[in-house]
Amino acid sequence: MRNVSSAALISIGLLAGAGSVRSEDLPYFVGNVWGVWQHLPPKNAKPDDKPHCRLGTMTWPNRGLNFVYVLTSAEYIEPWLQIYSENWELPIGNKTNVDLITIAGRLSFELAAESNNSLTGSTDPKVVGKDKSFSVEVALSYMLDSRRKGISTRITFAGSEPEWHVPPMGQFETYQVNANLNGCIADLRGKAADLFRRGSGKADGKTSPFAQ
Repeated sequence: MRNVSSAALISIGLLAGAGSVRSEDLPYFVGNVWGVWQHLPPKNAKPDDKPHCRLGTMTWPNRGLNFVYVLTSAEYIEPWLQIYSENWELPIGNKTNVDLITIAGRLSFELAAESNNSLTGSTDPKVVGKDKSFSVEVALSYMLDSRRKGISTRITFAGSEPEWHVPPMGQFETYQVNANLNGCIADLRGKAADLFRRGSGKADGKTSPFAQ
């Protein structure tokens, strides 16, 4: 059974502009520190609006960190990282370095401004390398292990933005977030064949006379 707390249901859509409320996003669990949502694009969605599951922070009302699992084909889910703040005015397309300081150490990423208030980047091993991708998985596995306590995350920036600190979760919230993230991703995999069946592998159902 999916659980939703009284915390505000804030939805940040990857590749669709951070900060916008997405009524089509399905909350799996929303805690005090982290929440889990599934996003299925509407029929008229833009091509870069992909089905995904999102593990996002609830610590602040106007900024946050998202780990996003994007369904890129019927067989593959690609992990992404998104950091956003409503106080930013970013030069769209430009890149900057951001560090996540986790139990796995300091992980540095080059993220691009997808909008004027959102930075994104893939954490797929084909993009960031197997070692860094594995370190992200290790950090998340520790953070989402309800047997462990005090697992927090810090975010540092190359510019003038002060360091962010994401506090640890309690045992119950940790268990619920982990279970619901796994459930969301499993549900997304189960829907993949139907989402990509139309249009010879294209989720939007469009066909093309050109060979791929």
